[in-house]
Amino acid sequence: MKVNPVNNPINQPAFQKVNQKYLAKAEEWYKRRGDINGTWYDSLREDVILFKDISVQDGIDTMKAVKKYVKEGSMNFYNHVMECIKRAK
Repeated sequence: MKVNPVNNPINQPAFQKVNQKYLAKAEEWYKRRGDINGTWYDSLREDVILFKDISVQDGIDTMKAVKKYVKEGSMNFYNHVMECIKRAK
């Protein structure tokens, strides 16, 4: 599936397989607290690795899309979860 940049709203990332449910939750956390909550990461990681409700590529694209909402102090945890998802391939 290709995303046409012309039809893509400016504030939405141009990734191919972003899970919209998780993207909306990340945006909500960011608006409330200025960062993504740890339970968000745990939930995404479990849906990708444990339950396989989300494909690995979808999980990676979702993580890339929400990176702009991650505080600098939370980047280590973000990177850890990203590596866990990547290794699930």
